[in-house]
Amino acid sequence: MKKWVNVFTAGILATSVWASPIFAADSSHQVTKGESSAVSQPYGDMANHWATDNVTKWSHRGVVSGVENARFEPNRPITRSEWAALLNRAFQIQPGQAASFTDVNKDDWFAPTVTDAVYAGYMKGFEDGSFRPTQVLSREEAAVTVNQLLQIPSSDTIKTFKDSTSLHNWSQKAVNSVVAAGIIEGYQNGTFQPQKSLTRAEAVTILDRAVNHFGAWYGESGTYGPSTGLAKQAGNVVINTTGVTLQNTEIAGDLIIGKAVGNGDVFLKNVKVHGQTYVYGGGEHSVHLNNSVLVSIIVNKVDGTVRLVAEGATSISEIKIKTGAALDVSQGASVDRVTLTNELPAKSNVSLTGYFHTVNVEAFAINVNIPNGQIDTLNVADKATGTTIDTAKESSILSLVLNAAAKVIGLGSVDKAVVNAENVSFQTKPKSVLNGDKVSSDVKVTIGSSTNVLGSQGTTSSGGGGGSSSNSNESDKSKDEDKKDNTPQTPENNSGDFKISVPKKVVAVGEAVYFTSPRDGVAYFSNHIIDIESITSLELGVESGEVQKIEVQANKTVSFSTYAINNYEYPSNFEFNLTVYDKSNNYDSEDITVLDENQAIVGHPIFTHSLATEDEVDQFSFDYNRLINLNKGKTANDIVQWAIGDGPFLPFTEKDGEVEVKDNLVIISPKSLKDRVEYKFQIVADAVITKNGETNKEFHIGGNRKTIRITMIQPSGRSFQVKKGEGITFSLSDNSTVYLLNSFVWGSNSGYDDLIAENWGKKIEVKDDEVDKPVTISTSDLPSGKYKLEVWEGEKLDLEIVE
Repeated sequence: MKKWVNVFTAGILATSVWASPIFAADSSHQVTKGESSAVSQPYGDMANHWATDNVTKWSHRGVVSGVENARFEPNRPITRSEWAALLNRAFQIQPGQAASFTDVNKDDWFAPTVTDAVYAGYMKGFEDGSFRPTQVLSREEAAVTVNQLLQIPSSDTIKTFKDSTSLHNWSQKAVNSVVAAGIIEGYQNGTFQPQKSLTRAEAVTILDRAVNHFGAWYGESGTYGPSTGLAKQAGNVVINTTGVTLQNTEIAGDLIIGKAVGNGDVFLKNVKVHGQTYVYGGGEHSVHLNNSVLVSIIVNKVDGTVRLVAEGATSISEIKIKTGAALDVSQGASVDRVTLTNELPAKSNVSLTGYFHTVNVEAFAINVNIPNGQIDTLNVADKATGTTIDTAKESSILSLVLNAAAKVIGLGSVDKAVVNAENVSFQTKPKSVLNGDKVSSDVKVTIGSSTNVLGSQGTTSSGGGGGSSSNSNESDKSKDEDKKDNTPQTPENNSGDFKISVPKKVVAVGEAVYFTSPRDGVAYFSNHIIDIESITSLELGVESGEVQKIEVQANKTVSFSTYAINNYEYPSNFEFNLTVYDKSNNYDSEDITVLDENQAIVGHPIFTHSLATEDEVDQFSFDYNRLINLNKGKTANDIVQWAIGDGPFLPFTEKDGEVEVKDNLVIISPKSLKDRVEYKFQIVADAVITKNGETNKEFHIGGNRKTIRITMIQPSGRSFQVKKGEGITFSLSDNSTVYLLNSFVWGSNSGYDDLIAENWGKKIEVKDDEVDKPVTISTSDLPSGKYKLEVWEGEKLDLEIVE
């Protein structure tokens, strides 16, 4: 990834003068007509000059200019300060910290130019404290500045010139790098002439090559990127005008939305940015991010407020806000962290609408508006004194930590507030207010019109509305009203089953998984290989970092982040479980699929045999690691074949059952299956296709029998208790092995046998002559606890061994 030293980190790479697209060698981008042939040549002394096209192009872009009498003077040497001005304008280096040189006065025209170039890190002064702004620039100096600006990787190929020995030691590596990159060339006689002065024409030509080396540039309104599939941009991308839509593109480097976008709109659709995204333009109408994945966004629009809208399955790891901004995150999109940096000027306004995991306020005396939505955790840093948090009635903050004097106004709800500073006030009473460990136990907090001393236990409340703390005298009536208003709306039978709500169960890597539980409890997000029926297994996963865990409140929408999901070894593992345990250890779970749409489609999908219960028929599926659709020209029943027993593969037709392509699955639903017969399934090649045009390979699986049914005789039921030492009697619909093991155990057939050998469970073999006849498995020598009775290639029942 090409980076500019100190430029990005200082937030100084916006541009308003590059007005037309420069295209990398990527046929996926829409190419506009050549600019230089479409505009007139403005300088009288450039007729028939070899650099006419480049000078004309960059002149019309506002980067270079001529001299008196409509001349350009292409062969005149360029000075160090003129070269700095050229690069500053082309790459839009923004103001930095002042630099002091003996030969640069604050009133000189080039003073800010020199300061900015030095702060950006691509130029520096001399040991005697001078900058030598009027000294002509040599070719090797130009090579060093360009190499430092673009951070071009060192080349293994060393170009030898006839005069290579005349290169200074400080320029040798840089010259080799820029020559290898094709940005600066030698002369036809085989020399480089490093000390020769750089002419104005040569300077513009080098500039043009440097910009092309940097990446793709879109400066005309229109749609860029393929309509289907996925284009890959190896470098960086700059969008520098309004009305641009960038679609179906993966950017290896950085994305810059330039100043020339002004107050206009930019649309990103299915764009993945591996580097940083810098927002220097865009207005209150919006920069729209739809179904896109971005690691980090830095908002730094100097003049005015920019609005970012995250829609669809957009996932953003972090947004750093340095200037006024409005963020609008639709449900389904995910923003893991927002930082309101200390570079925000006092009295700046930031608006946060939608769902956010964590918001950190570092800036002094700013206004944070929350018109609608939810923030899981909002932290106000100790230097963020004077922060005002304005919450609308439709907004909520689950956890608010105030480390500096701040005001929380409006009618929004705050579940828990931790006060770590004096001079904190709330217009609406939080449900719980606690003093933190950074303040004394007698810290005072204003709630509504009353001043309250929190005390060591803080103050709690179930209701909204301003008023006094629990240490003040409240009427029984107000207490009853608070309780009535905020009692969780849980099912009447709190000891039985409950159902969590998950609006979207198939998401992209980085996208949040939102859900709502009807009960208070604890939620876990785990890979499907972890036993969700065992809290012990889930907690061990939490300790090892393989399982995420959060506390949930009844009827509050919360979410898990999938930003670090690549730790789970794609493309094999993309099936997860979202499980909520209530306070009585009842649980509900939903299957969640997390897909990385930038991975290649696997040649060997996961084959799943969904075991039916009672009189239903088993289902089967090919589970791919990508979203798929039925390929053009195919019908659903064309794409699957099956074999019965040792027979050949034959088409799975409509008379055999139904085939459905949904999300990442090819689902096979037979109308009927015979007992004690093995079935094999095969998906044909090119049956399904991904959105970037990849198709599947042929794949088949070995034999799978119809689910072996288990019929309980003693005790009865699908979930039961048995006294320690008593037998469990049942019958099977086919011959198989039956295991009695702890419920948290999972694994292969051989793994189960190893556990049995170590006295962790029991097993019996049901032979052919025992099918449909009573058999008994013993519970002797097994400790009490939760167990499962699992038939290999069959059903599984839950039970508990009790004393």
